[in-house]
Amino acid sequence: MKRYLPLLILCLAALSCTQETELSIAPDVGSFQFDEHGGQFDAIIFTNGSWTATCDDPAVSFAPQSGDYTTPIHVSVGANEEKYTKNIRLALTATLDNLTRTGRIVITQACAPFIFCEEAVKTVGPEGGVVRFSVNSNEPWKVASQSCPVDPMTGGPNIEDVSLLVPENTEGVQRTFTVILSLEKDPQTTLVLTVVQQG
Repeated sequence: MKRYLPLLILCLAALSCTQETELSIAPDVGSFQFDEHGGQFDAIIFTNGSWTATCDDPAVSFAPQSGDYTTPIHVSVGANEEKYTKNIRLALTATLDNLTRTGRIVITQACAPFIFCEEAVKTVGPEGGVVRFSVNSNEPWKVASQSCPVDPMTGGPNIEDVSLLVPENTEGVQRTFTVILSLEKDPQTTLVLTVVQQG
């Protein structure tokens, strides 16, 4: 019997290794989509250990920040004030003894309609000429009003040059030309381009 004792010990050790606990973590829903206004949702975190949640987006809040087994989590997503669609990751980390597993909830949030120009006011000499503005928008736009010729009259959604043709100033005094661009689907969202012409 003694000669078989080492073999028996090895067999028991091997059986113990095959029965090692597996750690898993997964939310009941893995992704959510919101418009620029944000919103709220609830999810259940399934794990056989304990979990913690983290997110590096300051517009996202959630409670609780940790739980175990099937603890639900409530998540609030604030308004998107950026000029791009956000892909937010709510990171989940499960632990059990010395094991660690990770999961995530992906939140896709659209941005609000926008049109802007980093340099919306420019100056030109009395001789006038073509003054170009670089306009950025995420929706189609059109010229809502103008005090000088504009090219093009419509555009977007992209970054493109808008040219204002300023005539020669023969009056000898400073004057101002303005052009207002507005989004076609949201006319209240506008951009004012201004050219100040010297006298």
